[in-house]
Amino acid sequence: MIWAACFNFPVVWMLTGINETDKLFLDMRNMLSAGEVVQLGIDPHLSNPLDPYHRTHGYSDWWLFSGTLGLTLADTVWVSTLLLGLTLASVVLLLRPLDWWQGGSLLLMLVSPPLLFAINRANPDVVVFVLMCWALACLRGAYAALRALGILLLAASAVLKYFPLAAVIILLDARTRREFLGWILLYGLVLVLAWPTLEAGLRNALGHQPAPSWLYAFGAPVIFRNYNLAAPMAWLFAGLLVYAGIVVWRSFVAKNPPPTEGLARTQEREFACAAVMVVGCFLHGSSYLYKMIFALWLLPWLWRATLPEKEEFWRKITLGLLLAVMWFEGGGATLINCLSLASVFSTATAHQMHIASQFISQLLTWALVLCLWRILLIYLIGQMKRLDFLFP
Repeated sequence: MIWAACFNFPVVWMLTGINETDKLFLDMRNMLSAGEVVQLGIDPHLSNPLDPYHRTHGYSDWWLFSGTLGLTLADTVWVSTLLLGLTLASVVLLLRPLDWWQGGSLLLMLVSPPLLFAINRANPDVVVFVLMCWALACLRGAYAALRALGILLLAASAVLKYFPLAAVIILLDARTRREFLGWILLYGLVLVLAWPTLEAGLRNALGHQPAPSWLYAFGAPVIFRNYNLAAPMAWLFAGLLVYAGIVVWRSFVAKNPPPTEGLARTQEREFACAAVMVVGCFLHGSSYLYKMIFALWLLPWLWRATLPEKEEFWRKITLGLLLAVMWFEGGGATLINCLSLASVFSTATAHQMHIASQFISQLLTWALVLCLWRILLIYLIGQMKRLDFLFP
């Protein structure tokens, strides 16, 4: 209902700083127009006259299949609406909140400005998110064939948008040596067979790598680029990641906790998948905060994991930082815009407040990434010990 209200009251997009009120589903328009121009004999990697901003195609040729199906720009609204419906259904069925607190925190995530940004544009990341939700659901299955289907869906997601390659760590969760080797073969086979469809888009993407610097910019370089911070600060933050890794390794590598099974193992696997996606996209630093849609998979572990007292502290900190990152920058933009429209303060003051809110948001994001990095390393240490069992 909130999503529908946003589309019916475009002022929401203006107040939150998302804008593009006259170009809803902007990124889906890019995808459908790329498929359409192929049917007109135009190479979308070089030119796309049908895109609102004439953006060229920088992804796998798999996306161009929409033109083969006969989809055009005229189909943008219903295709995007279908995608958003699948997104909501996939989230609720995969995460399954059990009480008002879990449902409320999930709602806060779904209506946060970064996710409104993603649904406003019907971004291709949302397509990848839905596919990966199905993959994670398959990996919960008891049958080896169903879990293998999950690996195929993960590989297909990586072909569509490249960055889901980070989720390859899920292969470490195989239950037997045979399954582990089979998953590697399946995953690698999909990537090898898909390479001819990847080459042109990847070359185009590398030549036109975005470097967002405005509201909702997401990535490690942002805080140094936007605020003219010295290069040593970059090394300081990088050092924090390395130091966190060393501390976690020394603290946990000597321990030999019993391997988790059942629901706990599912929660750990999906948390790890979300964490590696968020950390990987953050370190790459070439996108917007709507990449945090993948952070939705963090929630079941943050809601329900049974942990020692020390780890309970880190879990609460991580959940608090997650909600802060999802709301601080967009919420600040909305408040500043509302107060500016009410003439409470000048445009110059609003601009200074905006800069301050962006800076704080960047610090919160770094803190969240450090927490996710720490928990992800603990997971990887456990998985490496499982590999020792599979390959003695």
